[in-house]
Amino acid sequence: MQPQDFDQIASPVSVAHFSQYKLSRLLLKHLEKLGFHMVNSEKREHGSIGEREILMGHECIAVNGAERGVTVTASFLSKGKYMTRDIQCHFLVGTDGAGSSVRKSLGINMRGEKDLQKLVSVHFLSQELGQYLIKERPGMLFFIFNREAIGVLVAHDLKQGEFVLQVPFYPPQQKLEDFSSEMCKRLIFKLAGLELADVNVMDIKPWVMHAEVAEKFLSCNNRIILAGDAAHRFPPAGGFGTQSVCAFIMFSLCQLKTCNYYLSKN
Repeated sequence: MQPQDFDQIASPVSVAHFSQYKLSRLLLKHLEKLGFHMVNSEKREHGSIGEREILMGHECIAVNGAERGVTVTASFLSKGKYMTRDIQCHFLVGTDGAGSSVRKSLGINMRGEKDLQKLVSVHFLSQELGQYLIKERPGMLFFIFNREAIGVLVAHDLKQGEFVLQVPFYPPQQKLEDFSSEMCKRLIFKLAGLELADVNVMDIKPWVMHAEVAEKFLSCNNRIILAGDAAHRFPPAGGFGTQSVCAFIMFSLCQLKTCNYYLSKN
């Protein structure tokens, strides 16, 4: 967005680009204000789970639904060993991403187009690039095509100089090992058109773009709900899974609140 976009505000809220890991921290802080508290796996190796507890370090590995509830088997690390525990609940919302273990445990398939594009994601920091873009080309998303390289640059935070670069990846002609930190730095220089002195490559990961939707969003007598990327994969990247899940979860929570009310009465 450009500075002039904020000259006339016609809405009580404005568009913002906000990294998911930063949003997660804010959500956790808000939950703590509401009386929830985080519990790590070491403190919850044995015993039942209390109310308003957020279990950290747990991974869902299996789900079993019954007429009156859901059993979740979770894996966690305790004293250097992986252990499992069963968690009983009335309802389960699977928001565990595109590779959802909840969806896989239920045997729900995805329909649509697979492997639309293979890409490599390069997370890097450069305050020099951030300051240059603030002065010369403020924006959030940059599609770059030149004779040297092709890529999409996502500016997560121009002031802090935090970026993610998405570049096409063509296996088997290319291997992930080809994308070393030094190679990625040279690629960033080519795409930016600048010899940046402070580039710090934080992470390099491959990913595949899909356009798929789960065969169904509800399972086990409607006690298990899929939402977000677990239910649908949107191309291209852009946080569309998060955006859509907000509306869907608001609707689902209203229904769950009603169900819990009647369960408490019975």
